[in-house]
Amino acid sequence: MRFSLSKFKVELKLSVNRLRLLQAKKSSLNAKARREIATLLESGKERSAYIRVENIIREDFNVEALEIVELYCELLTARVGLIEQSRTVDPGISEAVWSIVYASTRADVRELVILREMLISKFGAEAVKSAIDNAEGQVDPKLMRKLSPQAPPTELVKMYLKEIASVYRVNWRPEGENDDSNDTPSGGVKEPARLATPPVAFECAELDDLLDEGTDPAKTGDSQNSTGNDTDKDKEVSDFLPSVPPKSENPSGSDSAAPKSPITKPLAPKPTAKLPVPVVSRAKPSAPALKDGLPSLDELQRRFDALKRV
Repeated sequence: MRFSLSKFKVELKLSVNRLRLLQAKKSSLNAKARREIATLLESGKERSAYIRVENIIREDFNVEALEIVELYCELLTARVGLIEQSRTVDPGISEAVWSIVYASTRADVRELVILREMLISKFGAEAVKSAIDNAEGQVDPKLMRKLSPQAPPTELVKMYLKEIASVYRVNWRPEGENDDSNDTPSGGVKEPARLATPPVAFECAELDDLLDEGTDPAKTGDSQNSTGNDTDKDKEVSDFLPSVPPKSENPSGSDSAAPKSPITKPLAPKPTAKLPVPVVSRAKPSAPALKDGLPSLDELQRRFDALKRV
């Protein structure tokens, strides 16, 4: 088949669409097969479940391989110009080209076969044959593992079975594994029990005592007696206090007595600090006394004025 760039781009786009459809179809079939395996585990047919789960693992690997090939097809669509420029494969797209060639012989996709034939006409049969056998290690190692026909390891099979039993709530364990008390029947892990904080409340005995105080007649009588005793004590104390006549609030002098008001002491005013006021003496300086103990003339005049005022 002769290489044509336009047809090569069309086949790449068709390959992407076909790969996506195959992924969706295989995923749907695997989900249905998982439900059937859960039924087998529930009925105790473990041998049949082991065999059928290997097929599910292989199909899951195929789905992942188809996804890788889809990404390589999209990469070649974006860099298709590098294929047309030279007769050899560019290093930037070599892994994508040879991985598509390798997958075309192992995946049931017609569009990949057409792409392989066009690449043979472009780069030669020997280069394509070397890629199919992966003689030079050009193919993606992950893609090779996913397309490998080898049986899956036993540990992986047990992990798949445990996951299926957990999803579909089947109480199943592989042989040789004991039930762990931390695992639930659905395969999940129980959360550790949380300590509940006790609510704050009265003790029952104290609460009953509080409720019975108002209804118990014996306690009611005791309370009345205690009230009477308190009244007598107040009376004895009041005998020593001076009697204060009640104020009459009725100005008309009627016989209706006003209610007595409790005797309260007036609040004493807060002491305030007073600043000292300087005293200025306006008295005239007295004249010096005369000799021989006789008063001065001004002193005599002051005494005379004082006698007049009297």
